[in-house]
Amino acid sequence: MRDRILETATSLFVERGYDGVAMREISDACGITKAALYYHFTGKADLLSEIFTAYLDEISVVIAAGVDGGGTAEAQLRRVVRGMFEVPVERRAILRLAMHDVGSLESDQRASFGQAYRERFIGPLQQIVADGVASGEFTQKDPELVVWMLLGMVYPFFAPSRGTHATSGSGTPDALLDIFCHGLARPEMRG
Repeated sequence: MRDRILETATSLFVERGYDGVAMREISDACGITKAALYYHFTGKADLLSEIFTAYLDEISVVIAAGVDGGGTAEAQLRRVVRGMFEVPVERRAILRLAMHDVGSLESDQRASFGQAYRERFIGPLQQIVADGVASGEFTQKDPELVVWMLLGMVYPFFAPSRGTHATSGSGTPDALLDIFCHGLARPEMRG
């Protein structure tokens, strides 16, 4: 039942945002009483925190797989971004939900999520960039800034959309990384 509640709440939160969903709607959608819902979760913030934690578990596996493949920093970034795009868009949307609604968590939950987010998501991405800079593969740039820029490019693709490029297929991650790593200039125009 706990997993069903999490799945239902995730779907509702992604669709309507945290503030747009009441506990009664979650319990109704699960076919349980509100008391039964509160038996499993102390409140809506508790549900949201658990959703965010599960997403970090999922995305940290994707990042580890990208890094474990070895090779250049660019190759690792490509594997990570491709892996992120292989996650169903409804699951990817949890990152957008987290960025928008992290303030709805209790302060201790927010601090815990922030630390886990930095350690399990941002930190490994920054390490890939730092390694690329250290090896001379990438120009000398601040890894933190580079990762935020990369996430800024990826972020629009983390929302369910109907019939637009945001959910389009396999070429999107490579096109995004081509632009990110090499710019828009034609190769013969780079200099």
